[in-house]
Amino acid sequence: MHVVINCGLCEDYIGRCIASVRSQTYRHWRAHVTIDRAGDSTFERALAARGGDERISITRNPERLFQMANIAGAIGRSGAEPGDIIVLLDGDDWLIDREAFALIDRTYAESDCWVTYGSWVSNRSDRPGLWPPYAPGTTDFRSEPWLATAVRTWKRWLFDLIDPADFRDARGNYLRSADDLACMFPLLEMATRARTRHIERPLMLYNFLSHHDPGRETALESERNADWIRSRPRYVALPAFTNAHPQPSS
Repeated sequence: MHVVINCGLCEDYIGRCIASVRSQTYRHWRAHVTIDRAGDSTFERALAARGGDERISITRNPERLFQMANIAGAIGRSGAEPGDIIVLLDGDDWLIDREAFALIDRTYAESDCWVTYGSWVSNRSDRPGLWPPYAPGTTDFRSEPWLATAVRTWKRWLFDLIDPADFRDARGNYLRSADDLACMFPLLEMATRARTRHIERPLMLYNFLSHHDPGRETALESERNADWIRSRPRYVALPAFTNAHPQPSS
């Protein structure tokens, strides 16, 4: 299992985030922390939270790249095998269940799924989380209300089948926002409901009180990107009996 932790300047929370990963009862994971530029003590506090845990690597970008570039970059350098599980977590959020990774791993093992999405609780009463799954029979995910929320996970081989162009805008630059839609729509379409699982138990605290949230800077851009992603061509569903790990076409 490879945990991709993405963060901007979040010195107030990165220690708690990393501590929640290190406290997991499931021990077979590696974490890849990307700190998106210098400017506060996030890097130093991440190093302190890591301690001597060699399962955690920390990268600090010299300039801001935003979420999508960081996700692609972290997965690329992770060394994850095709069948490994990728788990996404933001550096100003944290896991609230020490069994989170064990539950994710068990879900994959018992259901032979390729993708999971989940639910969360928050620290804002008007945003309680606890999101439901997509309805049975859903196929046109891009036309449905967005439900594929955190904690989001997938098999590495399936992610590698996504056309890298779908992670970029019309000018060829990595999307700076709406990366969740850019990743999950192709994954859901290829996996279909047959190989997708919703984990109902909340595993994460979504930290709405964080003043580090980059989405606040790119709110209008997020709306434009979401509309553009929803308009993109759908991916073809893979056969539900696919058990190999196909490689992306060149």
